[in-house]
Amino acid sequence: MIARHRLQLPRSTDPADVLAMVRNVRPGAELSDDGAIELGEGARLLPDPSPRGAGRFTLEVERDREDPLPDGMVDSHGYGRAFGEGLPFREERRELDLLWSLARRLQGAVVTDGGTRLEPHPFAIRDLTVVSPYAIDAASLSLLIAPLEPEAELDEVPGDADTTGYGATIPLDDGGMIALTVGPAEPHPALAALGWLDRAVDYRLRHLPEDEAEDAVEVPDPATAARWELVYRRIGLLAATLEEGVGGYVVDGEGLLVDPRHLG
Repeated sequence: MIARHRLQLPRSTDPADVLAMVRNVRPGAELSDDGAIELGEGARLLPDPSPRGAGRFTLEVERDREDPLPDGMVDSHGYGRAFGEGLPFREERRELDLLWSLARRLQGAVVTDGGTRLEPHPFAIRDLTVVSPYAIDAASLSLLIAPLEPEAELDEVPGDADTTGYGATIPLDDGGMIALTVGPAEPHPALAALGWLDRAVDYRLRHLPEDEAEDAVEVPDPATAARWELVYRRIGLLAATLEEGVGGYVVDGEGLLVDPRHLG
């Protein structure tokens, strides 16, 4: 049985931008003759060809459901309220997550096959990673970020330590923190074609809220939304500064490329 979920993006969205973003996390995605994006495993993302269909796509994927979300639990994506009879599982969940990510980055929404509208908050994902071919030591990192974050606290690093495997924390007024860690790069599908990725370094910036339950909020209240935006702006400035200082690329917490010019 095929499930059909709809992605609604601004009418001005270029389909080529959607394909490029999909390939950040699905490098093997192909454009078929009918304009559909072939995601693999039989899943397809089809553009709406109607005169009023600009910005609209339909995900066709094999329907696969598991148990409902337990009573009392909440989730950041809204799947619990959208799929009360059983959560999407395996390939359906994977491709629905992709739609949610595209809607988050491209200011859109997802309408599930049951008619529930999901509108990801643009700052629901605040983490960023700078993937660089160059490693710098803790002292150099401190000098690089000090103009932006003078209260950053660097790890105690032995003088003969390697240039990876250390980090820093930046305290936030609300009790949370920004954690910066430097270490060998994790796999990044968006950058798989780069010849230096196997020896790359991740400069990973994460928001650690004081209350971990905040990460499960689907629709933040105004105060939380303002805090998320402020934290993202700070992380964005740090990422742009790191990218300029050490070179490389910026990816967000879901593996999608981010233009550093949109962060500074």
